[in-house]
Amino acid sequence: MRVLLVAALAAAACHPPAPAGRRIEALFADLHHRGLFDGAVVVARGGDVLVARGYGLANAERRLAFTPDTAADGASLAKTFTAAVVLQMAAERRLDLDEPLRRRLLPELPYPDITLRHLLSHSSGLPASYGFFDPYLPAGTVRTTEDLLGVLAAHPTPLRFPPGTRFEYSSFGYDLAALAAARAAGTTVAALFRARLFAPLGLRSAFLRPGRFADWPAVRTRGYRRVNGRLEPHDVFDLEAFHGGSNVYVSARDLSRWNRSFVERSLLRPAALAVGLRTARISGRPSGLTLLSWYRSDDATAFWYCGHLEGFHDLVFRDLAADLSIVYVSNNTLAPWLHQAIVRAVRDLIAGRTPERLLVPAMSGIAGSDPTGRWLLENGQIFEIERGGEALRVVPASGIAYSLFPEDRTSWYAPGLDLVVGVKRDARGAVTRLRVSTNLGVWWGRRIDQRRRRNTMAPAAASTTMPPRMPNSPT
Repeated sequence: MRVLLVAALAAAACHPPAPAGRRIEALFADLHHRGLFDGAVVVARGGDVLVARGYGLANAERRLAFTPDTAADGASLAKTFTAAVVLQMAAERRLDLDEPLRRRLLPELPYPDITLRHLLSHSSGLPASYGFFDPYLPAGTVRTTEDLLGVLAAHPTPLRFPPGTRFEYSSFGYDLAALAAARAAGTTVAALFRARLFAPLGLRSAFLRPGRFADWPAVRTRGYRRVNGRLEPHDVFDLEAFHGGSNVYVSARDLSRWNRSFVERSLLRPAALAVGLRTARISGRPSGLTLLSWYRSDDATAFWYCGHLEGFHDLVFRDLAADLSIVYVSNNTLAPWLHQAIVRAVRDLIAGRTPERLLVPAMSGIAGSDPTGRWLLENGQIFEIERGGEALRVVPASGIAYSLFPEDRTSWYAPGLDLVVGVKRDARGAVTRLRVSTNLGVWWGRRIDQRRRRNTMAPAAASTTMPPRMPNSPT
């Protein structure tokens, strides 16, 4: 299949290219044949759906095929729904983004200054990991957002930083935002999402997952990974009934409808949409995310978000200039290098360009590496990588620091910037080049200053996992 794909792309130089849809299908068929992609893809341009295909199995044990209508774990894509509901209600003056939540909607919250704006911009200072709650909750029981909030009320811990002063990715913050919106509406989060988002847009596959797998309404889409060529479970967690930061199930086709709604029939008032698609501000500086929880290009012509949890990886991308929507959902633990390469390849195919070859990039291992210092990328951007304790942070021109988490043996991920970062090392092990990957391109960087280190302690051995339950996007 890979040979056929390469031959087809090469032939395009001598013959009129095949319709874009067929070339995209060939791309995904090749990835599936190589064991790199199971899931579904929906690509639309204007009002036309160019591709809507599924590949592999949604549930291997039940031999259930993955289709564009298969509901799968959307992981952090749930945040885009939560943010939309909050900004809808704020435009109706049913919510105030800057009112302390403890005052009215979340009186249990033991912090007097946290607002919805802090939650949506990941600047609240709340615990970053769900692992914080484990010692306080009995094993084997369903956990709701109210349960997690109750733990905070009974065992208040100092905030990690004053609200509004730093960025730290927090799915729990979005759970609280969804709960606050539901309380303001006098209903449940599930009913709120159905009434304000899913029903108006006809997202028939979308639902908030039940806490127990045993209560699933149908055959559940499961997460997997390939080990020695065979699928093995790499699934999400049972007993989760907290919603807002994750735990929304939805199909690729309905995610495409959700994506197109921001262009064709937004559920937000124009002023609220404009505010929501501007970058959020943290200490007066622009964040890497908008208040509606979308990443965006500098010229605001491209918006995207992704979700990642265990075996699931999902991505929604829209290019306003090309009137293009790209959506995929996957359940086979997609390789980190492939997350964004898929989007770049599809955009190339739509534009009639030969896409990059989807092969593992040549990068060095990150364990024990020291990438700290200032880096100049080929696109002119300057990043500083600093070390705080044993953690690495990347600091772009905005001055806001974003944590780098190891994703696999050769890459880190920066939530809040959606960057996949890798390195090249010389024979002595020194880092000589930096590789930065996004949905918009890949750029190599060279070090321009290694002296401006905030902490010069020796590099720690890299972990291969992120904090418990924290998405990449993931996720």
